[in-house]
Amino acid sequence: MSFTWAIDTKGDELGKVFRGEESDGSEAEDDEKAVKSQLHAMKLCQESSGLMATVSTLRLPGKRGGLEWGPGGEGRRKEGKDEEEEEVGVSRGREWGQMAPLSLAVLGEALGDQHPQLPPLTHANAKEICAHVPTLSLQFRGLGSLELVWLLERLTRLEVSNNCLTSTAGIDRLPALTWLDLSFNQIKRLVGVGALRRLEVLALHNNQLERLEKGALQHLDRLQVLTLANNRLTDLSDVWTLRHLDSLASLSLANNPISSQHYPALVLAHLPRLAYLDHRRVTPQDHANALELHRAEVEVVEADEERVRLEEEAEKERRRSREAHARAGVLALDDGSLLARMFRGDKDMGVLLQLPGAHALMSKYQEHFNAVCRQVFKAGLQHEEQRQTELRLLREALREARTRADHHAREAVRELEAEVGTVATAGRELQQAEEASLGDDQEAHTGRVAEAAVLHEKIDTLLNTTSYDLLTAEVTLADQIKDVVARAREELGSLVGGFLEEAATEFQEGRRLAYSFYCRLRELSTKVADECPSVEEQERTARVFEGSDTLQAALAGIHDRHLDLIDAREADLRKHLQHWLADTLKQIQEEEWARHRARVEEITTLTARQRQLLSEALPVLHE
Repeated sequence: MSFTWAIDTKGDELGKVFRGEESDGSEAEDDEKAVKSQLHAMKLCQESSGLMATVSTLRLPGKRGGLEWGPGGEGRRKEGKDEEEEEVGVSRGREWGQMAPLSLAVLGEALGDQHPQLPPLTHANAKEICAHVPTLSLQFRGLGSLELVWLLERLTRLEVSNNCLTSTAGIDRLPALTWLDLSFNQIKRLVGVGALRRLEVLALHNNQLERLEKGALQHLDRLQVLTLANNRLTDLSDVWTLRHLDSLASLSLANNPISSQHYPALVLAHLPRLAYLDHRRVTPQDHANALELHRAEVEVVEADEERVRLEEEAEKERRRSREAHARAGVLALDDGSLLARMFRGDKDMGVLLQLPGAHALMSKYQEHFNAVCRQVFKAGLQHEEQRQTELRLLREALREARTRADHHAREAVRELEAEVGTVATAGRELQQAEEASLGDDQEAHTGRVAEAAVLHEKIDTLLNTTSYDLLTAEVTLADQIKDVVARAREELGSLVGGFLEEAATEFQEGRRLAYSFYCRLRELSTKVADECPSVEEQERTARVFEGSDTLQAALAGIHDRHLDLIDAREADLRKHLQHWLADTLKQIQEEEWARHRARVEEITTLTARQRQLLSEALPVLHE
């Protein structure tokens, strides 16, 4: 593969074009289509002359050494004044003052310069004024942090280049940002940038970034332009974390330690959607050639991504399962963890299990006890499904009742509006007739006065009747919903109670197994103690139970601890389901109460508004 740099002077395209040496008419057409598809991304770069000028100077030998590309994507460092210049990534903003936070005074000065139509910024009006600022430039302010940036909640474009920032903390408080320029600072680590989901342009060149941590830019699905030139990126695999950015069209990585002779082809092979690399055009043929050279490396990365994807899906599935088990109240009853907790940290039991025959006894107990726990777990999931089905039917019934009530209310309102329109038209006709008569015909005037009075009475009756009908329908609906919720309380309570009784039976079986295990272990321990042939072995057996007066007391203590854990687990299950039932019904009642109050207020407002409109439309005639 061979690459050359050329200047494209046709049309409105950006100047630098990344082309293969051989081209024909079809390639030219493909290039033109690719340019059109990426024109929006490049226009974003053109909007900031400062950003483009900075990136352009990075390639000038007289200003900063760069890479000179040759055949096969190879490159070499240009001779320049790299070693004589300031350290890469050190903010030039330090030359204008000491490092300072973003204070209200600095923010007010910037707003005064760039938005003179705004009033002076004070502590009293800061939040109100800053909430409506769309763009802001804070360049060359010597800023070391961005404390008050959260005030600019609707900011879409922010330029903070040439400062002394060492961290991007706080930038996540600006969710509306589409353009962010953080170039020429001292940033070593990206914090919060991944929360800017609307970001389209991100300038990070001339900083001190050494790594692109996984997930730092993970959610920037709209990002189209990313500049990382003149940083300290040493691991080219960090760039592969950008593979998930489907919209990324332009990437700048010049003057990083990773910018080796083979770096262009590697980047193009791993980022197949790039249209510009270091602000030079990339053709589909360039991508194909790069992929051919580095197919093996790309396949390894793709395999790792697939493995990670499968692991994430498995973790999500495990998380969903845990959440479902927690909702059912049977979390960790299927994995033997309850029995493990019963024996965890028990030194006496640890020694007892070394007795002859103890392991067989323990294995049988473990098998039967875990079977009991799994039975509770299985029944819990089944009952949870039944409860959710009942709850879904309840919500559907409530939704249908509300839909019928809404339909009735809309019909009543339409009839009211039609009648109001008729009355308003009649009122306007009366008003016009009264104005045209000029008071000449007393008899006609008296008739119009009587007709106006009839209209007023009619509309009062209509509004009162409509309001009464709507309020009556709403009260009826509220009573119906109250009855439905009461029946649901009985149904859900019956389901919860039935499962708790079933679980109590299973837990009682677990207690019986624990007692049987205790009795068998006591018999085994007593037998071993009685059969000790020497005094020395008897003393050694007695020392097994440190802190216990007798063997029987030690075993009784073990048994009591096991029963306490079983009782606690059953109590947790009962408490969880009772709270779920109470919280679910409370939430439904609160939602219905809020809806009921809003509907009553809506009816009252509607009738009052219609009454006001009619009072303004109907003429007031006097005899």
